[in-house]
Amino acid sequence: MVDPINAPPTTSPTPEVPYVAGFWKDPQAFKIAASAARDAGHTGIQAYLPYPVHGIEPILGLERSFIGRPVFAVSILFFIIAYHMQYHQQVVNFPMIYGGKPFHTWQLFVVVTLETGLLLGALVNLLLCFHTCRLVPNPAFKPMHPRLSDDTFCLALPITASSDAQSLVAWFRRLGSDEVEVDERAGAASARDEHREVHHA
Repeated sequence: MVDPINAPPTTSPTPEVPYVAGFWKDPQAFKIAASAARDAGHTGIQAYLPYPVHGIEPILGLERSFIGRPVFAVSILFFIIAYHMQYHQQVVNFPMIYGGKPFHTWQLFVVVTLETGLLLGALVNLLLCFHTCRLVPNPAFKPMHPRLSDDTFCLALPITASSDAQSLVAWFRRLGSDEVEVDERAGAASARDEHREVHHA
């Protein structure tokens, strides 16, 4: 059985679960569809956005990311390290007077302190994003839709006993989706083109 946590990216939002996906070009129409899916009680909702849409997080039930806290802590740590590095260089190791200023002139340390902390905090933020989102290059990756990273929004719902494929297709059509894809495979990673239907508006 494919491990859904550690499996490589595939065309399916959840490799072991058949799904129906609707695609929109209009972000507001996509947002309305996501709200309707939440209000209808659908579970296992997967959404794919080419760029952020304001207010979509509470609709999809997404909690605030944890990444900001460790990045803030690391930035503060490097602020302190950078300041002490300058202090020891200018006051302890090589005390020199520049233009009549005292050895410990904290105003001169601000720029290096901020730049060092912000730079290293940004690098930690990038690494945490790659680790958390599992953004590891995969040559076998096949996107569900070729324009998902351009101008197309996707909402994917799992096919269940209470929500069969045909009813989900009709539901997406009522919400004005431009295109609907049905994938009734179990284990999508091993059979890319089998049992797959695409319905255009």
